[in-house]
Amino acid sequence: MTFGVALVALFAFLIYVLLASGDASYWEGEIADFERRDVSNPPPENAVLFVGGRDVRLWTTLAEDMAPVPVIGRGFGGAQIPHINHYRARIIHPYKPRAIIVMAGDADLADVRGRRPEDLLDDFRTLLLSLRAEGLMAPVIFVSIRPSPAREERWYGAQRANALIADYVSGETGAYFLDVTPAMVDEKGRIREELFRWDGLSLNRNGYQALTAAIRPVLIEAGYGGLRSSR
Repeated sequence: MTFGVALVALFAFLIYVLLASGDASYWEGEIADFERRDVSNPPPENAVLFVGGRDVRLWTTLAEDMAPVPVIGRGFGGAQIPHINHYRARIIHPYKPRAIIVMAGDADLADVRGRRPEDLLDDFRTLLLSLRAEGLMAPVIFVSIRPSPAREERWYGAQRANALIADYVSGETGAYFLDVTPAMVDEKGRIREELFRWDGLSLNRNGYQALTAAIRPVLIEAGYGGLRSSR
């Protein structure tokens, strides 16, 4: 195989992955892996559930960072909000969570099919209403889409999506918006590049410490630091 042919093949494969990962079924293997682990290593009860994509998936110190709040992390692939909704019967309902932290939206806006901020609002509304219709009344907290150096050109759209979702949850009982943007930018509003890995997209340890400082106090103040059920 010549270099040119190999390059074309690689490009075609990357396009395939980008298109396929936009479909919820692409992540079936990761969801099944969660279910297998639940059998061999049952998660804590009465926990706060973190669901989302890259940021939750790579947050290996989540339990340690959120202590004494008991948590479950269910981050998979580059999950979009519709993917979370698609798998809600398998990654949300079984845990009967005290609260649900949704950390998604960045991958939605980066989808090659094109997603608008208004689409994210519609998808989050669908997720919330689906959970409520199925009897899950635990508080749902949407963590704002954060900026990143690699997707700085999409930040305007992310800010628009954040504003739409923040406005929506302000009129919904048991739904909240948590803005972590101040933790991710400096005093001049510039993205803090020291919070990111080499790819300019994934958070490093400093980045997760910044998220911890923004999220953990909110959970502690809300009373999730013990084992008392909030429902």
